[in-house]
Amino acid sequence: MNAFRYFFFLIIAAFCLSSVCAQSADNENSVYGFDPLLYNGRIYYFFPKPGTKGSQYLDKDFDSKGAITLRGVPYLNQNISYDIYNQLLVFKYVNAAGSTNMISISEAWLEAFELGSRHFETFAGLDSTKRIYQVLGNNREKIVYRFSKELMLDSFKSSGSHYFSEVKKEMFLLLTDKTIPFKNNRGFIKAFPPEDQDLIKKFIRLNKINVKNASDGQMRELVDYYSIINR
Repeated sequence: MNAFRYFFFLIIAAFCLSSVCAQSADNENSVYGFDPLLYNGRIYYFFPKPGTKGSQYLDKDFDSKGAITLRGVPYLNQNISYDIYNQLLVFKYVNAAGSTNMISISEAWLEAFELGSRHFETFAGLDSTKRIYQVLGNNREKIVYRFSKELMLDSFKSSGSHYFSEVKKEMFLLLTDKTIPFKNNRGFIKAFPPEDQDLIKKFIRLNKINVKNASDGQMRELVDYYSIINR
């Protein structure tokens, strides 16, 4: 009989302990404000081999704050970085225990994010695959960039060390329902309808724009100019 009472006591204690833990977790979420829409993603665990030069990120590290839009909900002043090697938006935060965690934001929920002065959105490109693009332009017509890096083997060293390539940038012009790639001024001008090409060429020459290395501001002005003349 005593053994039965002891076993029954253990069951009750375990049930109470689990209830306390559940309440503790709920209280922690309410205190720290862990929004399940934001704090939802896979643990980010990509770490290049020791000795690898460079970084997988568009920027070197998490030295600036950014904003994230998930399912139409904006989250400002978040610690984020864009991993262009794996094409992931990485979110870093401190949990209730004081530990630093890193997760990759859910691709299904991510709509846009701001990193510094740059605006990024996710949408399907030429191959109908949803990707992350930097977006320039305040109207229907836009210029978008897709960034990437490669992990390279240093052939000049016998140690087999690796390094990340320089940032690679693919450029596209979005006109109505068309996504048109371009690499230089000539290709950019030809991307427009024939009747508008002379105006675009004059604007480029007047402002001495080279689309290969033009600033975001210059390219934004260029595509906004086209939107204005086509209203």
